[in-house]
Order: sequence, then C-alpha cells, then structure tokens
Amino acid sequence: MSSVGIIANPQSGKDIRRLVALASSFSNHEKLLILRRVFAGLMAAGVDEILTFDDAGALGAALLEASWNGPGRNKVKARLIDVGARGEAGDSTRAAAQMREEGVACIVVLGGDGTSRAVAVGCGRCPLVPLSTGTNNAFPQNWEGTVAGLGAGLYARKPRRYAGQVMESKRLTTRFQDGADIALVDVALVNEAFAGSKAVWDIGRIESLALTRCQPGGLGLSALGASLDPIGPEEPEGLWIEFGNSGGRKKGKKVLSPIGPGLVASADVRACRRMAQDEMIEIAAKSGQVLAFDGERERVLVPGEKVQVSLDFRGPRVLDIPGVLERAAATGHLKERELNGFRRK
Repeated sequence: MSSVGIIANPQSGKDIRRLVALASSFSNHEKLLILRRVFAGLMAAGVDEILTFDDAGALGAALLEASWNGPGRNKVKARLIDVGARGEAGDSTRAAAQMREEGVACIVVLGGDGTSRAVAVGCGRCPLVPLSTGTNNAFPQNWEGTVAGLGAGLYARKPRRYAGQVMESKRLTTRFQDGADIALVDVALVNEAFAGSKAVWDIGRIESLALTRCQPGGLGLSALGASLDPIGPEEPEGLWIEFGNSGGRKKGKKVLSPIGPGLVASADVRACRRMAQDEMIEIAAKSGQVLAFDGERERVLVPGEKVQVSLDFRGPRVLDIPGVLERAAATGHLKERELNGFRRK
C-alpha cells in the first residue's frame, strides 16, 4: 500500500525576525491552503493512504476536515498521527519517527530550516519533500504544493522507478562530552550567554560559523558564506568562517550580506576556508557562549567545554520533485491508465 506522511509546523515563519527585520508572517491559513494543494496532488497520483501530523496548531486536523468534505474524499484513506504535540520542535521529530515506523514512502514537510532539521532527526532514511514556509529556507524548496504532492505520490506508488531521484544531503554533526546534535545548513558559535528567543539575527555576536551550503540569493546565516565562497548543496565540501578583527598586520575582509528580509549587514571576516568531508574542527568554549543550529540558539556552553564539528553526506535524503515529474513523463507514468486515482472531469 502506497502511503505518504505530511508534517506542517504551525510556528514556522513567526519568530523575532518580524520585529528586527521586515519579514512577513506566514499565516496558518496560507499553510492550510498549501496542505490542501499537496493533498490534491497526492490524490491525483493515486496514493492509498495519507498520514498527517496532529500538530498543536490544528493544521493537520483542519486539512483532514477540508479534505473529507471535498471532492475525491473516498479515493484515499487519511488519518491523523497523534504524538501528544506540545508546540515544540520535538513534536515534528516524534511525528517523523512514527511515520517512518508505519512505512510511509516519503514525508512532505512545511517549515523552514529548523523544521527540516527536527524532522531529519526522526525520519531516518525516509526521503523528505521539504517545502518553504519559514524565515530561513536554505534547505527547503519552493515547489508549488500541487506539484510537490503529485511528485511525492508518484514516488510513493513506484519507489524503485524513482530511486535515482532521491538525493543525499549534507549535514553538520556537533559532538559534546554528553552527546551530539546535527544541523542541515549551519552551526554558529554565538557570543551570548542564553538561548532566549532562539533566532540569530545579530551577526556582530557570531564568532565562528560552519555551513553545508551557501548559495547566492538566499537569506540567513548562509548568505554570509555566499558573499565569500558560494557552495552548492551537491558539492562535497562545506565552509568554515571566523569573524572579528584579525589583529596584527593582516587585515580581514568586510562582506555585505542579506541576512534577513530587509536586513543587509556588514561582517568582519577574520578567516574563511572550505571544510572537507569528515574533517573535525574543535572549539573550546569561552564564558558567555551558545551554539545555534540552523539559525536557532539551542545549547548554552560551559567555559572550557570542548565541541567538535564535522561535515558529512549522511543528512536526510531529499526527493527531487522536478526530477520525478520529468522521469514520470518519460516513462508514461502520468498516463491515466497507470494513475487510476486520476479521472478527467
């Protein structure tokens, strides 16, 4: 039986950058419209079952209510996945883990970099279809919901046919004395003694930054790397940047970067170099420092604490939706006799 999971973060696109920059709020109404378009694409592809996350903002419940009352409601089985949502990142992690255990072929994710990171912790090898609804969207894609749903549904029905359209992604693994954590885009060492509102927006407080990707045209911390040495998601390397005055005779660089909507900042760069796969960079924490993962402050460090950051290609697998649709056209998978679930009006 072909099945697809859907996880939407009701909190994405609503952080402090609405106050310190000119970021727009991504309303839950707009997210629901995207979800309904994803649902329509999945139904058209003829999937047997859709599992949607019962989130704290009731987006999943609203999606099923709208779908049950809409056209084609008898063509697909749809149900909620209840993980006792509390409105925190761990909700998405638990939902992804349960969907993986129930055998979904892939998971459609609505959110920003932080949401994708939370899902990546729980999804294992289950491919993701990450759609941008956050503030920083270096990892998610701007695929239209209907298109994403159709591509995800085609993959769910014939995973082997589209195995070549599942792409590996990079990640940053950060190891501490008492455990480890991951990031999909960036890990920043920030000169602040608390996590606070989580979002990092003052680049003057960043001491060092590791990036898996930094492409021109993006916002957030990855834009700092794009101003220095652009790196694509498919390239085998990452980027390591150290900020601040270099001191002595050797002068650092000043770079201009769009770090948020309507927010362009100048940063003093002391050093910048590429990171190789599995290279280990060690940091010794000073007093009043915190680590941020994918743009959000998470771990307050103890003075002298040793932290190791490394890059690898063992991040979540991502479904290439345009690639799926291109292969579907080439192999005749979009013909009605194959889809079964699609009927011309």
